[in-house]
Amino acid sequence: MNTQQKVINQIKADLASDNSSIVSKALVKTKAKGNEELIAPLVELYKTTDNKLKQEVKNIFSELKNKDCVDFLLPHLMQDNQEVKELILFSMWSSGIDMTDYIVELIEYSCDGEFMVILEALTVLENLEGPFNDEDLFQASTIIQEKIYESEDNNKKELLQSMSNVIQGFSA
Repeated sequence: MNTQQKVINQIKADLASDNSSIVSKALVKTKAKGNEELIAPLVELYKTTDNKLKQEVKNIFSELKNKDCVDFLLPHLMQDNQEVKELILFSMWSSGIDMTDYIVELIEYSCDGEFMVILEALTVLENLEGPFNDEDLFQASTIIQEKIYESEDNNKKELLQSMSNVIQGFSA
């Protein structure tokens, strides 16, 4: 096991600690030496910790440097935890991660979310530049239309309609 892997393994262990001081130090190390292997432990910490540490985790997620971390983020977008979905979408947007090739997954796993999840997904969507696959746009549009039809919440319907308008703009 190389030195980098030992450091990552130690950070993982520290992130799972019950001692908040150890966790705080692990978050500092994560910023300096972390990689995509720490996404899952950070999400777990986010689900179970206090607001101060949640904010630190969110700050780390807002500065993801590796644009190839989509494969590590997407599984967490599929979870039912609305707070985690919001965190993942926020990180995609604020880190400038290109979700063009994952537009269907983005729509599929966010449109059934709560208001803030849909709002974050809309922000990610609005910042995509393409080029887009026509079949993906059609599939995404179909999913959104189904969610608009199923939704009873007018605020969510408005956001979903905005998403639909953005997708239609990509097709033009």
